[in-house]
Amino acid sequence: MSNRDLGYSKNRRDKSPRGREKGKSQFIKKDRVIQILDILLHGHFSNDVPMHKQRPIVQLISLEDFVLYEVEYIRDSDLKVQDRGIYGDFRESHKLGKVTKKIDHNDLTPTSKALLHSVLEERIKEKAEEFLYFFNNSVSITPRLHQLQLIPGIGNKLMWEIIKLRNIKKFESFKDMSQRTSISDPVHLLVKLIIKELSRDVKYYIFSKTQRYEQVRTDSRRQFSPRYERRRSQLRREKFQK
Repeated sequence: MSNRDLGYSKNRRDKSPRGREKGKSQFIKKDRVIQILDILLHGHFSNDVPMHKQRPIVQLISLEDFVLYEVEYIRDSDLKVQDRGIYGDFRESHKLGKVTKKIDHNDLTPTSKALLHSVLEERIKEKAEEFLYFFNNSVSITPRLHQLQLIPGIGNKLMWEIIKLRNIKKFESFKDMSQRTSISDPVHLLVKLIIKELSRDVKYYIFSKTQRYEQVRTDSRRQFSPRYERRRSQLRREKFQK
């Protein structure tokens, strides 16, 4: 199995202010599930635009690909923090407008940061089978680095423990994993990894596509078509058919 099989993406670019890539507009696919993290009626406090010229925005996360955005908020709508649904539905019901920019974890308000952990935890539990697939099938990135070692709290010793146990029997649930390994709370470790990815505090990306979406459209380099993502799509189709 090759290094690309499970979908990690190497960070090939530097940060830009407030997570924006010049010359490339950002958007959210209409069928994406999103959740509202905060509503800023007077815009973002860090903007240099005068208060009277600020437009109301919301900070939200796309739960399919773990990407943070700021989106125009339609005044006088009944949108609330923690609301969750399909982005296209929010647009059609005149609650949200277009995307203003893609942002990083450091751009979030205190309210957004406080809510993000529980939002990610809930989503990981909902998609447990997909994350367990990662634990059961992750591979080496380089001769000295394994994908499991990208997860905060997993060092060389724990990595080999997980590999040894999964070779005997695949992990069937997070509870099964916590009972058979030294990891007491796998979900918590996954949340920490995703937040690190959203903060750009990583060299390789596993779950968040915040860096991948910034690849220049004319880039001729081969983009990732990982087996991991194909498996995720297959799991979603199987769940829908049930």
